Amino acid sequence: MSRAGQLAAHAFVLGLSLGAPSGAPAQTAGTSWQGTPASILKSSLRTVVAAQDKYRASHPAYASTMEALQLKADADVKIQILSVTPNGWRAKASHRARPGRSCVVFVGVVTSSELPKTDGDGEMAGEERVPLCDRME
Repeated sequence: MSRAGQLAAHAFVLGLSLGAPSGAPAQTAGTSWQGTPASILKSSLRTVVAAQDKYRASHPAYASTMEALQLKADADVKIQILSVTPNGWRAKASHRARPGRSCVVFVGVVTSSELPKTDGDGEMAGEERVPLCDRME
């Protein structure tokens, strides 16, 4: 098999292992990705988790506001830091396109009565640092 043939076969196998359908065009830098409200909120909360980690590394406590974290959410997204303690924090994010629905996250020591709950389904965040969302179909 020629070098070009080997490369093409390797690319095909790699595409299959990554879950790309055979013959699917590769995404280019010009291709835009459209996130769902839930994926946008989860991503936003992961950004808050990272910013809080960075903030805590240089301050004696967690930040109690988005301004202190120097984060500005997307125009369609509202992020609230619900509470901050010396050992943890809780936050909630909502999207304009899904009123009454939200995603929540917590970090650190939080009692079960303090775990954040989503607005719609009332689901309680259960795993630290992992955003949990209402169903948003």
